[in-house]
Amino acid sequence: MSDQALITWIASFPRSGNTWLRALITAYANGGELDINNIMQTGDKEPMYYAGIVNAPINTWSLSDQAMLKPAAMKRMLEHAGTNLLLKTHDCNSDFAGVEQIPPHLSRTAIYIVRDPRDVALSFLNHYDMPSMDETLDHMLNDETLTRFPDKGLFVPQRSWQMHTASWLDKKPYPVHVLRYEDLLAQPFKEFSKIVRILKLDFDAKLVKKSIAACEFSRLQKAEQKKGFKEGVGQTFFHKGQANRWETELSQAHQDRIVKACSAQMKAFNYL
Repeated sequence: MSDQALITWIASFPRSGNTWLRALITAYANGGELDINNIMQTGDKEPMYYAGIVNAPINTWSLSDQAMLKPAAMKRMLEHAGTNLLLKTHDCNSDFAGVEQIPPHLSRTAIYIVRDPRDVALSFLNHYDMPSMDETLDHMLNDETLTRFPDKGLFVPQRSWQMHTASWLDKKPYPVHVLRYEDLLAQPFKEFSKIVRILKLDFDAKLVKKSIAACEFSRLQKAEQKKGFKEGVGQTFFHKGQANRWETELSQAHQDRIVKACSAQMKAFNYL
């Protein structure tokens, strides 16, 4: 691994636009063309880079075990690639077992995608086929929330929306670029052009426009209907993709519950 090989994180709380941004980046790298089942998949939960660090099967590890081993796994990924990496993560950017889960010494920069939690809740309800909105909010507003990949055995310690967003807003020793999902929807050329430059890719305005066209939500929906989508978990992945659905689809009681829990961070992102 060269001294310059570092990670650029594509980070978000689940259902905030991470896949859409990775689709745009993939299309840009492929001359403006996109196969939805070839969207950049590399993330920080690839078992092959964790396996063998300790002599115990991954599915027997505790969260603390995984947390202590994550920097070593990320270093393995960089060594294997031999160059800078783009990595997807849904992890909260905090310490677990006394170990930073987004290792500063391995990080070049981060792009953090944030979405209004009222719309995240609606997307969460559909994507994970939650029994009710109350249970959806029990999950996404709980500071102790974590999930575990049944096929990989690795944990995703995302915590609550409010804890997750706060963790990425905290001052870091590497730059963190915040991208609001709503801004990417409203001004895709402007916002994606910024991302191209942050990634230090050769800027081509025509290619930016072509990539945006390839990743229009209606096209992604049609492609998923025709081919399926490997990131899906049973429900339609590219469901609606709109902003401000909460205004007509979320009850006042549920809006109030989200705002009560998340007001500080919502204000920081100009959602209130």
